[in-house]
Amino acid sequence: MKSKIYKFKNLKTLTMRKKIIAILSLSLLSLFTKAQNVADFETFTLSPNSFYKDTNSVDWQTSNAVFQYDWDKGFNYWSGGFSYTNKNDSSNGGFMNLYNCITYKGYNNSNFYATGQAGGVIKLKSPNNYVNGFYITNTTYAWKSMKSGDSFAKKFGGPTGNDPDWFKVTVKGYLGGTMKPDSSVFYLADYRFSNNNLDYIEKNWQYLSCANLGNVDSLKFFLYSSDNGSFGMNTPAYFSIDNFTTSQGVGINELNTINSLNIYPNPAHNTIYLNSNSELNSSLRIYNTLGREIQNITVSLNQGNNSAQIDLSELAQGLYFIELTTKEEKRTIKFIKD
Repeated sequence: MKSKIYKFKNLKTLTMRKKIIAILSLSLLSLFTKAQNVADFETFTLSPNSFYKDTNSVDWQTSNAVFQYDWDKGFNYWSGGFSYTNKNDSSNGGFMNLYNCITYKGYNNSNFYATGQAGGVIKLKSPNNYVNGFYITNTTYAWKSMKSGDSFAKKFGGPTGNDPDWFKVTVKGYLGGTMKPDSSVFYLADYRFSNNNLDYIEKNWQYLSCANLGNVDSLKFFLYSSDNGSFGMNTPAYFSIDNFTTSQGVGINELNTINSLNIYPNPAHNTIYLNSNSELNSSLRIYNTLGREIQNITVSLNQGNNSAQIDLSELAQGLYFIELTTKEEKRTIKFIKD
C-alpha cells in the first residue's frame, strides 16, 4: 500500500449552513506520548533456526516489556506465554512445528519475531504505560491447519467453502489487576463473507493498533475460533507478533475546546473531512473493526480553519477507526461509512 500526502488550504467555500449540518463533534480520546519504544527482538542471540526455551519457566524481557514464558516439566513442553524465535519454516504445518510464522521471516523481512499462545501475558516496564500496537500474523501450524484441516481441526470453509469459519485474537488491557472495558481485535482468518472470494487466512504481517486500550500496565491475549470440540478450541491456539511498540503516556484529555479536531459528516458516504483550527502534520491510518489497516496517508494542515478531505469510496459500509499520530500526540476517532 502506497502512502499519500494530502495538503489543504482553507475551505472557505463550505457554507455555514453546511458546516452546522455536517460537523458532528466526537469525544476524541487524546493520549499525549513521549517517544515510542519498539521491541523488534533483533537484539537477542540465538543459534540459527531456533527459539527461546527455559525449562524453569523464566520470563524474558525487552527494553519495554516482560514476556510471560511457561514450561511444563512434567510433560516436557512449552505450555504458555511467548517465545522469541528466528525459525524460518512456512511449509511444515505439523503440531511439532509451533514457533514458525507463515510469513517465513519477521516483519519487514527481519530475522527475529515472537510467537505466543492463548492466554499469554505481556507486562509493560515503567515508564511505558501505553501500547501503540504491533504486527501480527498466523503461525505456520495454525495457517496450515485452517487451510487444509488436520487430525484435530477442520478445514476452514468446510467441503463446499461456505462454512462461516473464523479465528481471532482479542487483546485486553489491564491496569492494577483490573481488566479494562475496551479490546483490540484481529481476525487471523475469516470465512463469513457471502462472497467466498473475500474469505481469507492471514498470510502477511498486519498492524494491530491498541490505541483504544489507553493507559495499561499489561496485556493478555485471548484466542477464539468457530471450530470447537468437547475439549475446547480445535484451531491451533498460536500466533506470531513483531515490532511491539509502546510509549509513555503523560496525559489523557477529552478534546472539547475550540482547537478540537472534528470529522464530518458522520456517518459519511464517499468523503469525510477532518477539521482543525490548529496546524496539523500527522500520519493517518484507517482500520476496520477487525483491526486490519485499510488506508495509510499523511495529512498536512496550515494554521487556521482548515479541512482535509479523505476519500472513502473504496471502503465498504461499516464502522471504522481513524488513528492520527504526530510526534507529540496520538488520537483515535470512530466513524461510520454508510
